[in-house]
Amino acid sequence: MKRHQFTTIEEVREAHDLLKSGALVAERKQGFYKIQLYQLSSFYLEVYRHAHFNVIIKVNRFTDTAYLEPFLKEIDLTSLVA
Repeated sequence: MKRHQFTTIEEVREAHDLLKSGALVAERKQGFYKIQLYQLSSFYLEVYRHAHFNVIIKVNRFTDTAYLEPFLKEIDLTSLVA
């Protein structure tokens, strides 16, 4: 599945409900956004929140692990190889 962006108010509300059943996997910052990665059973949600107001700006849904790349750069693996 390619990336799908939730764009309408109803879709953002649906994504918000999905977050309750998902597991937070990673976070990163980009400009004014705190971007959170959630994993649900068979897909991921990438949630963009405004860093200051903590409101959801957009949500992307995907299954292709290529979209995980920006998050992988932020994970510290030093404790795993020590």
